[in-house]
Amino acid sequence: MQTAINASLYPEMAFSLDGLTSRPFDGGYQLLPSLRPLWGLLPRSRGYNIRPVRTPHQHGMASMLVQQMYTWRGYSTEAVGLRPDDPNRVTLAAWQYDEVVATLTLGRDSPDGLLADSLYGPELASLRRPGRVVCEVTRLAVDPDFSSQGLLTALFQVARNYGKDMFAASDAVIEVNPRHARYYQRTLGFRQIGELRQCQRVEAPAVLLHRRLDDLATATD
Repeated sequence: MQTAINASLYPEMAFSLDGLTSRPFDGGYQLLPSLRPLWGLLPRSRGYNIRPVRTPHQHGMASMLVQQMYTWRGYSTEAVGLRPDDPNRVTLAAWQYDEVVATLTLGRDSPDGLLADSLYGPELASLRRPGRVVCEVTRLAVDPDFSSQGLLTALFQVARNYGKDMFAASDAVIEVNPRHARYYQRTLGFRQIGELRQCQRVEAPAVLLHRRLDDLATATD
């Protein structure tokens, strides 16, 4: 599977899984009644528009999905907030009709470090070498009504494009619940580099996974 656009150079274009095509998005947002009550009557499309969130309303919708999914899994949500104006982070969202059905935030390493440094400082230090830039994936949430390998793969592909083109990133890391680690290893080619520890941000166990972004393209094709 290939991404249809260079997401960072053309952020106004919306990525679609349906036929792997792109179509323009005007960047604005019109407040309309939610279509969620009608989903049972609407044809279920495989197409998702994946693009960065821009407006406060869009940030709020992405954050709401994160809060809902974290609460559903029993994770703490007190530390899942995000500064929308942080230049080292971008939040991506997959849209179906007028709803956010999946989201993640990509953060670039900076003098402030990464969130994963609190648990995996030595492991991240081993990745910080000349010519390498580490990004981390956080705040990953997928609506269970739309959960699929294709959606997750497409979301990570767009994140890879942003990481490489906007942040000049070479490596990606993600903290995941050990119950889900094998899925990321098998589906996206991550490998575990950090042992099981308790993540205080979400009050849940975690392991650290790593993948070179150049290799991630091959793993998700």
